Amino acid sequence: MALPLWDPLRDLARAVVNGAGIRAATAIATALLAIVAIGFLVSAGLVALMGWIGFPAAALVFAVLFALLALAVYLLGRAASARTAARVRAARSRTESDIALATALARSARPLLPLAAFLAAFVLARRS
Repeated sequence: MALPLWDPLRDLARAVVNGAGIRAATAIATALLAIVAIGFLVSAGLVALMGWIGFPAAALVFAVLFALLALAVYLLGRAASARTAARVRAARSRTESDIALATALARSARPLLPLAAFLAAFVLARRS
């Protein structure tokens, strides 16, 4: 016998998985259509430039454009990587300082443990 609680959770999980699948399919279709559009744009630009300056110069212009785009993507990736590394270093530093603080507090609280135990025993003895 299934608990009535599991049915809404199962429906929620199914809806989340189906939603993720739909989003993934939409993203893939969008990426493929963007690639096709870029291909048509490049071919149209190449044909337009071929009539004006000839094929070798048009190919050279498009090669330079794509090299600049590749350089821009590379530099953006490096900047994003540097930001991520800085966040990781900051989080690691905060974690190390928190651990050091907890260690220092634990060491300074150690002499107070017998006093805390005595007070706890006293309070428990007074209750009964």
